[in-house]
Amino acid sequence: MFQNNTRIYTNDNCTGCNRCIAACTVPEANIAKQENGRNKIYIDAAHCINCGKCITVCPHNARDYLDDTDEFLAALTRGEKIAALAAPAIRSNFPQWKNLLGVLRQLGCHQIYDTSFGADICTWAYIRYIQRNNATGMVSQPCPAVVNYIEKHNPAVLSALMPIHSPALCAAIYMRKVAGISGKIAFISPCIAKKDEFSDPNTRDVIQYNVTYKKLVATLQAMGKDYRNAPASEFDNVQHGLGAIYPMPGGLKQNVHALIPETWIYQVEGQPEAKHFLDDYPKTYSNAGQRPFMVDILNCAKGCNLGTGALLGEHSAMDAERYMIHAAKEVTASSKMGRIKRSKRKYLGKRLEEFDKELKLEDYQRKYTNKYIRPISVSPQQAEAAYVSLHKYSDAQRHVDCSSCGYHACEEMALAIAKGINHPENCVEYHRSVLQVQQQEMQILLEQQKAMAEQLRLSVSTIFEELQENATKTEEAASRVTGIGAEVDGMKEIAVRLNSMMDVLNEQLQEYKEMGNGIVSISSMTNLLSLNAAVEAVHAGQYGKGFAVVAEEMKTLSDQSGRSAKEIISSNEQIFPMLEEVKRMSASLDELSGSIAGSTKEILQAVEEMSLAEQRITAAASSLIRGDEISLGGGEPTPKFLARPE
Repeated sequence: MFQNNTRIYTNDNCTGCNRCIAACTVPEANIAKQENGRNKIYIDAAHCINCGKCITVCPHNARDYLDDTDEFLAALTRGEKIAALAAPAIRSNFPQWKNLLGVLRQLGCHQIYDTSFGADICTWAYIRYIQRNNATGMVSQPCPAVVNYIEKHNPAVLSALMPIHSPALCAAIYMRKVAGISGKIAFISPCIAKKDEFSDPNTRDVIQYNVTYKKLVATLQAMGKDYRNAPASEFDNVQHGLGAIYPMPGGLKQNVHALIPETWIYQVEGQPEAKHFLDDYPKTYSNAGQRPFMVDILNCAKGCNLGTGALLGEHSAMDAERYMIHAAKEVTASSKMGRIKRSKRKYLGKRLEEFDKELKLEDYQRKYTNKYIRPISVSPQQAEAAYVSLHKYSDAQRHVDCSSCGYHACEEMALAIAKGINHPENCVEYHRSVLQVQQQEMQILLEQQKAMAEQLRLSVSTIFEELQENATKTEEAASRVTGIGAEVDGMKEIAVRLNSMMDVLNEQLQEYKEMGNGIVSISSMTNLLSLNAAVEAVHAGQYGKGFAVVAEEMKTLSDQSGRSAKEIISSNEQIFPMLEEVKRMSASLDELSGSIAGSTKEILQAVEEMSLAEQRITAAASSLIRGDEISLGGGEPTPKFLARPE
């Protein structure tokens, strides 16, 4: 989404400290995102002017840039024909700069030119354009970051932007048109934004590679090459003038003053001063009487010597200026000037005349393109919604202006959130307000927890009382179940005894039955004997009458015994089924009592387990009320989560 086609990018070192936002000339060029709970700031290439300020201010080395160093060296390795063009800042960044020229030749550069000569051409072109067009108040353009800002964000200044190429392009055009150098050209410089200038259709693709000092030295070291060990070499072009001091603050101003003294050259260096000046300049530019002869403006406060791709840091500003002063003295003490014994001004003026004869002004003129990017519009409703998302409701809350988010004011942060380029979590006051809300919510939750704890304590107390009552009832139930078990055991014993008695009675009745059958048999035999006796008595006649009476009595007794025995047998036959039924009932009673006894044992076991569980629960409830650590299952104790109120 972001960082596409940009020279500068964010790497994994980003901590979201917001220093890049604070330093950026264009707020919309930085996009803050919340990733995995952390703030990370990316670059929107469309808005970025590649000034490199974010790289210099980042303490975490989270911003880096791309240049053409690798492509340049690869092309040399392939044997492509490439000439090098070195920026004037080479003198301040490389004390042994001639050895650097030597290693460039070793790598295959067939020509090496000094851009200082191009700066001389640039000064000539500036002065001649102003003189021929009476165009006072023009803004210089050696700095591509300044050009990027004007084209993208302040096109109202385009008409005041000097339509002359930079010293680098002036030198390259000279190499092509005058010196007749063919092949590609690589610009060796401390500026990462130069690539934008060289890629612009208005520069006609004169220079193909932008190679920064920092990346070049790092790559050479990776290749095992130390430029300081290479043989020293010189430039191939003619002697330069004061163009060698262009990289220092006011370098252009000094060049113009050397030719046209006492001329008002307004000098602007660094951000945000350059931005503020350009934003306000159209208002004053309309009044011709208030215009300076020229505006000398640079994006970097210490000049090009300390550009983003330079080897020097801000602490080396004095050393850089010392090298520039030395370069200026070299021009003044040149053998040619000493021989002809002319002043510096006359010599430089002569140089202008030579350029008039040798060069065509139109070859060094250029055009610009309006690349205006309209800022993201924000409605009052969107701004208000952003304030609400930040938990900023009062006027005081909306004007804390702590700048921790990278913006100067809370209003700028709210607008950034409304534009979608930042997020509330990037605001310190937002986190503070969130913490306050969370503390309030925690206090409410704490009060609710206390109330719930009290309610729980009361509920546990009630449960505890009920458990104690249930424990008593359980004990009574257990006692009753135990009694029932004993009674059932008695029933079972009675059933066993009854069954045994039924067996004995059945045996006796069987004996009675057999005895009855015996009596019936004897009765039948007696009856037969009495009949025989009666027959014999008849045969005996007078003498048999007494015997006949006895025989009749025997018959009568025999009939009575037979009838009684049959009645007994009949009664016994009726008793046997009844005995069998009683025996079956006794067996059922035995089985039922056994089942009841088993169930009773199970109930008793369950009651005992319930009693033990109630004892544990009662103990736990008692501990809970006291606020002790409790254990319900024999494992690790449950943490104490409620303290009993005093």
